[in-house]
Amino acid sequence: MREMRELTQREIAELSGVSFRMIKDYEQGQRDINGAKLLTLLKLCAALRCRLEDILDDIETLNLLERYNAG
Repeated sequence: MREMRELTQREIAELSGVSFRMIKDYEQGQRDINGAKLLTLLKLCAALRCRLEDILDDIETLNLLERYNAG
């Protein structure tokens, strides 16, 4: 998603307030973004102008998010 927006990791860090190191760790698989705090996820989504569904890949989480969005 970051690359689609043509942003560097540092730019996303600055825009989101999430540390550069954490963003790097998520992208390199050192941290699982699916286990990130909701606040962190929302900051990243706001900076990337995307939805949670666009950055998460855990099927269970995505299914629950779909149910939540359906009301």
